[in-house]
Amino acid sequence: MLNLRQINAFRHVMMYKTVTRAAEMMFVSQPAVSRLISDLEDQVGFQLFVRGRGRLVPTPEAQAFFEEVERSYVGLENMAEAAKEIRQFRTGKLLISAMPAMALSVLPPVLRRFLDKHPGVSISLQVHSSQRISRWVATQQCDIGLTGIALDEPGTESSVLASADMMLVMPPDHPFASRERVAIEDLAGQPLISVGQLGGARPGIDRYLREHGIDCQTRIETQLSSAACELVLCGAGITLIDPASAMFYRQRGLVIRPLSPGFAYSYHLLLPSLRPTSRLALELIDDLRQTLTALIEQSPTQALPKP
Repeated sequence: MLNLRQINAFRHVMMYKTVTRAAEMMFVSQPAVSRLISDLEDQVGFQLFVRGRGRLVPTPEAQAFFEEVERSYVGLENMAEAAKEIRQFRTGKLLISAMPAMALSVLPPVLRRFLDKHPGVSISLQVHSSQRISRWVATQQCDIGLTGIALDEPGTESSVLASADMMLVMPPDHPFASRERVAIEDLAGQPLISVGQLGGARPGIDRYLREHGIDCQTRIETQLSSAACELVLCGAGITLIDPASAMFYRQRGLVIRPLSPGFAYSYHLLLPSLRPTSRLALELIDDLRQTLTALIEQSPTQALPKP
């Protein structure tokens, strides 16, 4: 087996022409360099230098071998530079699979900040249902999964990013807009825009309403909280959605209010359990958690109309 110290000594002699200079650059003695060259010749099976007049003259075989050595060193330098770029977050790729409510509200500003900080990183954002996200993470097809329901599937590690009560979203001229909280009983007979027929928070919302004996007038059903809010903007009714999406649409002029008693909602993080989480993913998750927490902690009763 070729020894890296032998190759290094050979390379230095080829570059600096003398054993003396090679030894100085390697911070070793001249006899040590000579011994390494001699051992390398024994390993490769041919003469590398012709010795005469105090100098080492490379043989044609040494010139050919040096070309191969240089190609290897270029590869090593490329690997070192690649490692440096990875270490300094200058390169990399993240594949994120998120439910629509996260992809359309919280994630965009988080991803923009992240890419501004790491311009060499690329991100693939896939928008799917919580059930499909769980399958993607379980089969190790994405780095980060973001869902609105707890899913326990082999191959995944699940944790809660943040929790808060669901929010009632309404036009600014709605009678409930003047209240700090809306009693669940007051929803009876209200034109409700329901979000999601299958999966997500819909089963929990329906159970919550049934437990309180509330029979809302469901006028429209849609899969996306953003579509429900657009319908609210058009005056088609009111809707009950996750707090982050609700806070996002408050910026569009809608009014959001908590219900009494509250109905808790949690954002869940799914990570593939069969491989370690990258440093890039951990940094993005930390920013996402802070952003999400700050967003849902904003008071939904700010700018209440004066009595």
